[in-house]
Amino acid sequence: MSVAEIGALHGRFVRQSDRFKSAWTFHQFATGAYKNFLGDPLPYSVDFQRIYERLKSVSATLSAGDMELAGIALKTNDTALDSAEKQLLVADQRITPPTVRRFFERLKRTDDTIIHHLIRFYFYAGATDGDRRDKLDFLFTRIGEDFSADRGEYWSRDSLEFRERVLALVSVLHVSSAAPDEVVKLIRAVRSMRDDMQRVQRFEELTERHLLRNARLFKHRIGGLYFHPDILLAIVELNVATKNTFAKMYVREEQRLLDDSSKLMEHGNAIARNFGDTNPELVEEIERFREAKQRFDELRAESNVKHDVVTRLKSTMTNILSQLDRGLDDGVSEVDIPVAFFDGEKVAEQFGRDEILLPHLTRLAASVGDDVRIAELRLEPWEVAAFEKLFGRAEPEAEEDNEELWTLYVRAAAVRVKLDEEATIIATSRAASVRPEPELLAKAKQSLDCAKELDELFGDFLHEAVYYSNPKILHQLYRSRFRLLRGFSGLWLIYDRQG
Repeated sequence: MSVAEIGALHGRFVRQSDRFKSAWTFHQFATGAYKNFLGDPLPYSVDFQRIYERLKSVSATLSAGDMELAGIALKTNDTALDSAEKQLLVADQRITPPTVRRFFERLKRTDDTIIHHLIRFYFYAGATDGDRRDKLDFLFTRIGEDFSADRGEYWSRDSLEFRERVLALVSVLHVSSAAPDEVVKLIRAVRSMRDDMQRVQRFEELTERHLLRNARLFKHRIGGLYFHPDILLAIVELNVATKNTFAKMYVREEQRLLDDSSKLMEHGNAIARNFGDTNPELVEEIERFREAKQRFDELRAESNVKHDVVTRLKSTMTNILSQLDRGLDDGVSEVDIPVAFFDGEKVAEQFGRDEILLPHLTRLAASVGDDVRIAELRLEPWEVAAFEKLFGRAEPEAEEDNEELWTLYVRAAAVRVKLDEEATIIATSRAASVRPEPELLAKAKQSLDCAKELDELFGDFLHEAVYYSNPKILHQLYRSRFRLLRGFSGLWLIYDRQG
C-alpha cells in the first residue's frame, strides 16, 4: 500500500472519529430535548458503544500497520454511522427550532465545543435546509455572540477569531463557490437588512415591514452560499442586531402592557356611567376598589404592603369583573347548547389519562362551539382556537403557531379555571367560618405548582418571540400569561392566609 493510500486511511479515521463525536453529541442533546420539552421517549435505538469499540480497534490496527483490516473496519463503521444518522434525523424532525432555542436558553451558557459538534452533525448528515437551516442559524449565532452586562446588549465576537471557527466548521461541507462580486453583493444585502433592523422604533415595524420574514427568506434562498464564511459573519451580525432591537422593543412593549393593566382605575367613571343605572352594585364596587387601590399605593410607597390589603384589592377587582359580566349576561337569550365539539375520550387520548387537569380540559373542550359556555369560562378566542387546531379542526396561522403553543394556551386556560374555582371555594368556606378540607388545600397547592411551571414556559416562549413573524402571538402570550398570574396570585393570597 502506497504512502498516499496510508495517509488517506488515516484521514478517513480522523473524519470518522469526528463524525462519531458529532452523532454522540446530538444523541445527548436529543435525549435532553425529548425528556424536558417533548415528554416522550427517544424514537430510536443506536448502539453507540459498539461503534466506539470498533473505532478503538481501528486505531490499534492502524498503529500495527494492518491497513487492509483497518480499511474493512472503517467501511463497516461508516455503514453503522450512516444508519445512526438516519435514525437521529428522524428524531430531529420533532425538535423544532423554538425547542432548540429553549434548550440552550435554559442552559444559559454552554461549552462552544458542544455547539460545534451539533453543527457538524447536520453537516455530516447533509441536513442543512428547511427548519434545519433555522437551527443552524441559531447555533452559529450562539457561538458568534457575547452579552455585555454593562451595555445590556449583545455584540458580535471578533471577526478574525470567529472566521477561523467558521472555516474549521464548514471544512466538512462542499461550500458553493461564487464570484467575489456576488459575495460582496450578498454581504451588502445582509448589512442593509441589519441597518434597517437597527433603525426600528416601534415593535409593530418588525411585522409591518416584514423585516423578520424577509431576513429568514433570504437565509433560505441563498442556498449553500449561506455557509460562505464572509457571508455567514455578516448574517451573525444581522442576527445580533435583531436580538438587540427586539430586546429594546420588548421592554417598551412590556411596560405598555403593564400600563394598560392599570387603566381600570382611570376608567372607573366611564364604567359607572355606562353600567351604573342598571347595576348600582357596580358603582359601589368601583368605590371600594378606589379605596383599596389608594391604600395599596400608600403602603407600597413605604415598602410595607400588608397581606390583607392585597387580598382586598384582588377581591374588589374580581367583583368588578363579575358585576360587568352580570351586565353582559342580562342581554343573553336562552339558546340550545350544541353537541360538544370534542368528547372526553378524545381529550384523554390527546393529553393523557393521568393528566391532573383532565377534568378541566374536558370541560373546556366541551365549550368549543358554545358561545355561552365560552363566556362563562371566560376563555380567550385563541384558547378556543387552540383546541380546534390540536384536533385538526383548524389550520395554523403562522409558522410558529404550533402544537407546543396550542398546548400551552389550553393548559394555561384549564389551570386558570381551576385556580379561580378553588380560590372561590376556599374563600367561601372561610367566610362561613368553615375550615377547608385538607384534600381541597392539597389540590390548591397542586394548582399553584402547575401555574408556576406554566409561567416558566410562557417566559421561554416570550424569549423566542424575536423569531415570530405574527405579532398577534406576542400579544396572546402576554395576555394569557397575565391572566394566569392574576389567577395564581388570587389563589395564593387565600391559600397563604389559610396557613
